[in-house]
Amino acid sequence: MDSEVLRFESITREFPGVKALDNVSFSVNQGEVFALLGANGAGKSTLMNILGGNIPPSSGKIYIDNQEKSFFSPQDSLNAGIGFVHQEIALFPTLTIAENLFINGYKTNTAGLLTRKAMEAECTSLLKKLNCNLSPRTLVKHLGAGDQQMLEIARALLINPRILILDEPTSSLTNSEKQRLFKTIKILKKQNVTVIYISHFLDEVFSICDRALVMRNGCYAGEGDIKDLSYEKIVGFMLGETESGIYYSRDHKVSDTRTVMEIENISRKGVLDNISFSVKEGEVYGLWGLLGSGRTEFMEALAGLDEGLDEYKVTLKFTDESISLKPSKALSYFGYLTENRRENGLLLSYSILANISLANLRSYISTWPFVNDKKIASETEKYVEQLGIKISDLQQRVETLSGGNQQKVIIGKWVQRAPKILLLDEPTRGLDVGAKRDVHKIINDFVANGASVIFVSSDIDEMLNMCDRITVIDRGQIKGEFAAGVSKEKLMALASGATEE
Repeated sequence: MDSEVLRFESITREFPGVKALDNVSFSVNQGEVFALLGANGAGKSTLMNILGGNIPPSSGKIYIDNQEKSFFSPQDSLNAGIGFVHQEIALFPTLTIAENLFINGYKTNTAGLLTRKAMEAECTSLLKKLNCNLSPRTLVKHLGAGDQQMLEIARALLINPRILILDEPTSSLTNSEKQRLFKTIKILKKQNVTVIYISHFLDEVFSICDRALVMRNGCYAGEGDIKDLSYEKIVGFMLGETESGIYYSRDHKVSDTRTVMEIENISRKGVLDNISFSVKEGEVYGLWGLLGSGRTEFMEALAGLDEGLDEYKVTLKFTDESISLKPSKALSYFGYLTENRRENGLLLSYSILANISLANLRSYISTWPFVNDKKIASETEKYVEQLGIKISDLQQRVETLSGGNQQKVIIGKWVQRAPKILLLDEPTRGLDVGAKRDVHKIINDFVANGASVIFVSSDIDEMLNMCDRITVIDRGQIKGEFAAGVSKEKLMALASGATEE
């Protein structure tokens, strides 16, 4: 018989003008891997932040082992045996791995001095359990995103939690790192640790979870055992629809349009090797490859962010001009959505108005050097409405928006600029099904007006659905170019080096 370890009863959380959670009730059993799903802004993180002691509920009760608990701080939650790995990495880059691991309580001797050897020994032991062969003395700033994520997980495991919350834990992990994490979750399950798993990757949910609950607009939307659920049913719960496709459908009709850009021999020793292809008017041109293939390095080079290129030639056919790949020149023609929106794409503490208008300020100058504030507000409001960005007002800070709405703000910035070519690196990473389809529609509308897109995504199904042509890149080299309709098996085989075109 299932043993209940955690129960939420009528949890409600209200912020000024917003009800983030509305009367949410459900229970979680001991030793199960429980998926908590929902669209961006559904209330998942708010609920987990209540359990993690970061914010209190407006009303409702939490029970652990049938005993009512109140958490007034993260320490209260830790004391109750709850570990929390947040979506955003929160480490100190200038401290060592061991120092970060014990940041909530350093080991000391009777004289109050740090016992570094004891900390480093325990750190090494814990990292080995996660198959991380890292030195505890390594500074965090020298770690890649995947190793930093594994360190966050190790820190949560340090307290031997009874309940472990994993909020989008694989967003920065390679496939091998994901498999390490999944093995760890299976071990924890055998030790009767309860794992609450938040993810937008439904394949992961079906692979490792026992049950799933879906939230929508701050409310309970549905739940069930994984064996009784399907992709379509979960998506239906998320969107409030009985049937709904995961991807936006677009027609592929650009085979006869003119070429707008020729890319020839973009090269950088050890990174990019003779990258050459052309892009057509109104086309979504896909660049597909696995992690480390050179996709992002190519996009950065095209946007003028790599000053170390050995050679290249980029010709814009609509001006018959070979352009210099420097930011001032490249961004005259290109818009560029970076892979990491929070670090490189947004001014998080600034308003929606400031972020969307940022790339287009010159067009709002009325009398030099003053901009026309009324025109900026009017135009920004138009794009907020056009892109379906959910906000309270234009002065709302971008950091308060859901991931999907943040992504729309970045895209809105470039759509407002109206470049001829838009470079999109992982434009839907971390987005829920609804937000992903919204972004797809924005892209479709953009190319329908004659612009072109170079599109990078780790989601092979998304690539096949969105792109008119797809080029496969592996270790900085092009392995083949394909029209829409190519099989995913073919793309994967080329990208992984299993076959040659």
